[in-house]
Amino acid sequence: MIRIATIFLCMLLAAAAAGRYRAEVSVKETRAELKRLEISKTQEQQSIQMLRAEVAYLENPNRLSKIAQAKTNLRPSVQDQLLSARQFATKMDGDEADELPYQDRAPIDAISNAIAMAQVTDAQ
Repeated sequence: MIRIATIFLCMLLAAAAAGRYRAEVSVKETRAELKRLEISKTQEQQSIQMLRAEVAYLENPNRLSKIAQAKTNLRPSVQDQLLSARQFATKMDGDEADELPYQDRAPIDAISNAIAMAQVTDAQ
């Protein structure tokens, strides 16, 4: 009886040792994987910083205005080129009745502008 118990305890001890060994190996592998992921994370963060700096440079308004001036003939809009929503709707309808200069027009509220634009888009 003592022999069977001794054999059983020896087998149990061997199984526990094997389990502990497997756990240690697993922990080492997990730590190595974690270290690799941390390095990868750091590299990705550096890459993101570089891309953000590049976007900031490319979207710089001074740089874009220089390019626009060099490549196009565009100029800022002047007051004579702008129409109110009511004038735009009148032009689209073909009625030329509302031809007052910009300074002589009565102020139009935002709701009237929205209604005029809605009428223009509904007509199409």
